[in-house]
Amino acid sequence: MKRGHAAMEQYAELAESTEPGPIKDVFRFLANEETKHKNELEKLYYEVVHNGGV
Repeated sequence: MKRGHAAMEQYAELAESTEPGPIKDVFRFLANEETKHKNELEKLYYEVVHNGGV
């Protein structure tokens, strides 16, 4: 989860520092995808932890 969070932040920073255009759009897309993955992993983690573990 930490790596996903770091990737999300990195892509977001790259999007902010890039001129408008297709490359900026790609970085925004990647940041959004990493956010989705992070949220899915967190949801699964909390479901497992709060339901007594594996």
